[in-house]
Amino acid sequence: MNHTFYKEDGIWYIDLPEFLNAGLGTKANLMMVAGADTFLDRVSGNGHRVQVEISTDSAAPFDYQLQKVRDGLDKELLADIGHAPVDYGAYYNVLQINHELWLCPVTEYVFGGGYPEEIYIKVLAVN
Repeated sequence: MNHTFYKEDGIWYIDLPEFLNAGLGTKANLMMVAGADTFLDRVSGNGHRVQVEISTDSAAPFDYQLQKVRDGLDKELLADIGHAPVDYGAYYNVLQINHELWLCPVTEYVFGGGYPEEIYIKVLAVN
């Protein structure tokens, strides 16, 4: 599946209007924080938009492999940043660059339930 991420006022978001239109949350739920933001900075070359193909299939072509490390979240950090309140999340390590990032419960929506053990990302376009 293809998804676009965009940076607005220094904050990264996943472009997921169907999530918002379904009344599942607010734009603050779509924020990419706690390492996901710095990963997107790197992937985009410090740009403002990146389109990626995301898969759980290890046979799919990929640039980055994310491996689930543990469940958890940093509520204080999320509150300071302005992320919507959530009760859980999961940390992943980007194997190619040894970078840890956190993904919020919107991940379950994107993947149709649950947090995958591995996520494969192919960069398609950057602007």
